[in-house]
Amino acid sequence: MTKSPQPLNNEEMSIECVNKKGGNKMEKMKLATLLSIPLILVSLTVTAISTVQAQQEFPREDTVAMGGDDSYCGLGFNPYSPTMNRFSGLVYMPLFWYSYHTGILEPWLAESFEWSSDGSTCIVNIQPTATWRDGTPVTADDVVFSFNTLGTLDPDVVESITAADDETVHFNAAPGNERNVMVPSALPTTPILPKARWEPILAEYGDTIAEFMNEDIADINGAGPYTPYLIEPTRNVFERVDDWWGNDIFDQPAPEYVMVLVFIGPGPQQSAFDEGTIDWSDGFLAGSYQYVMTHDDVETWDKMNPDGHIFCTAGPAFMVPNIASTEHPELGEPWLRQAVAYAIDLDRIIYVCQEGLTPPASASYIKPDTALGDLYIDSDLIVETYGAEIIPHDTERAIEILQEHCTGSVEEGWTWNGNPIGPWNMNTITGWSDTNMMTEMVCDSLADIGIEAIYNVQDWGVVVDGWLAQDFDWSDFTWAAGFPSIGPAYPVNAYAALFAGEPASPGNCGYSASPNYDEVSALIDEMWTVPIGSDESIALAKEIQAIVIPELPYIPLYTQITWSRYHTTYWTNWPSVDNPGPGTTCTWAEQHLPQIIMGIESTEAPAEFVCDACGATFDTSEALIAHIAAEHPSAEFVCDTCGAIFDTQELLDAHMEAEHPAEEIPWTYIGIGIVVLVVIALLAAKRV
Repeated sequence: MTKSPQPLNNEEMSIECVNKKGGNKMEKMKLATLLSIPLILVSLTVTAISTVQAQQEFPREDTVAMGGDDSYCGLGFNPYSPTMNRFSGLVYMPLFWYSYHTGILEPWLAESFEWSSDGSTCIVNIQPTATWRDGTPVTADDVVFSFNTLGTLDPDVVESITAADDETVHFNAAPGNERNVMVPSALPTTPILPKARWEPILAEYGDTIAEFMNEDIADINGAGPYTPYLIEPTRNVFERVDDWWGNDIFDQPAPEYVMVLVFIGPGPQQSAFDEGTIDWSDGFLAGSYQYVMTHDDVETWDKMNPDGHIFCTAGPAFMVPNIASTEHPELGEPWLRQAVAYAIDLDRIIYVCQEGLTPPASASYIKPDTALGDLYIDSDLIVETYGAEIIPHDTERAIEILQEHCTGSVEEGWTWNGNPIGPWNMNTITGWSDTNMMTEMVCDSLADIGIEAIYNVQDWGVVVDGWLAQDFDWSDFTWAAGFPSIGPAYPVNAYAALFAGEPASPGNCGYSASPNYDEVSALIDEMWTVPIGSDESIALAKEIQAIVIPELPYIPLYTQITWSRYHTTYWTNWPSVDNPGPGTTCTWAEQHLPQIIMGIESTEAPAEFVCDACGATFDTSEALIAHIAAEHPSAEFVCDTCGAIFDTQELLDAHMEAEHPAEEIPWTYIGIGIVVLVVIALLAAKRV
């Protein structure tokens, strides 16, 4: 940056020179101060220009931009950290990606997989032309290293992972785990990393590897179609790898840059969407249906849906108690959780927080609107337990349960085994406005049955730390409970995430404290070994439901919607019911993000420079001005900056002041300063 002049030193020099001539000291100090004003103006102008130049811009027609919360930037690019910037899937590719539309694993870094005839080995074939950004080939050793160090497969299920040759990986099942669906479930969710780079980093950091941010752009060596270009706390920009090895197989993605911007709350994000700063937003939007239907340039998953269900659905949302809590042991009691479920006015929450656009979640912990939902969900058991397929809002029943187990009243509060029921902190994530409202409404419902619940907004990282440490009362999400991923192993993968994780995993958040943990875990282990959709798999799922439906370790609320909406000004071919792509639309679906980016197409960029006289369009202002000079020589009042044409000088002056102040005003000040400087110098010379 240009170093600013030092007016103070110039002033002192001027004072010294004038004093030698014997003039009045105060007058000459004022004179020197006046003399310094133009220099100050010049300094401020130079500084302002330098600051503007420091803000790097990207060609809008070449950049697809989207908004997110504080989990999208500022967390680094370390796959070994429990939190990592979203969109990292553009850089680190998994072997496959799972299509929500077709229900199959699609090739990505690998081209195919198959089980051996006896089911003991899953054989994965890597794309033979795949390379890292530095040009070295992606090998089977990289795949083995990534799975082993990231720990995505249970060693009791997969006995070993070996490289048969440079392009072939064997996942060798432990005895009794032949064709275990845990293997295909991990293939689309495990990022593959270059062993040559990460092995020494792991050796250096050891158990503190999560502290490594991995933000040195030159060292980031992925195999994906993009690589980080700019890393800032609230903005990340990814640049297309033009010589990406996958261009010949998947075609080159259209956007040259992918920009991710952080917005705190949905209001600023929606403003950026309205202004065209971002193309893609899935932040909560009040009045979303009316907004989408009154904007022709905005598209959604199913804009013309006759029932108004214009958005794509995601995973179920639950209120999650910490049943391992020692501060609030009542959270470990099934009757308490049932009382909470009855107290919640779910219909009102869906109407207010989701605008009535989403279905309620099931106490089976399986998403009802999936292909296998009807087969797996034990609806009869839910009705037998709660009186309806969806747990009803029944304040009287909630109070009856509390009266059966506690002393006290709605007015005085409740006590169980000498422990007060509440107050509870109800944690919710900053900026997630729909779930923030949901959590606040849950607090109101609990107050109606005499339980104090405190609405507690926390940043993403703080909430995650609480999950991992099991240091919370209630949360409106966990990674698993919020979004059990639909995939090749659904619903067993959802059950595993919710009920079979290690005690400190971010999924079960304390389910390991349940007296039923071992039994449920054993059933899940068995469920992994049988084909999805088989009679054996369905029977095992219903055995699990026989335990967890009455136990109710998480309170089912509703099926999330993505709120995803897109501008079509610069990019088109976004996912929709008619053009499903990966079958989802949300910016947080990491394995699907590259597929959405790969699928969009550039529209004809809107003309930046248009001739006011004839309507001709140009790429640059220089070309437009040259056109006006050649084709419209009679045009007398032309803006030299943008080429706009006016009838009078007054209109041109007003245009310059309104539209180009940054270009014109500073130089005007400088001109005035120079004139003042000359006049002062002449006056000083005359006095001498």
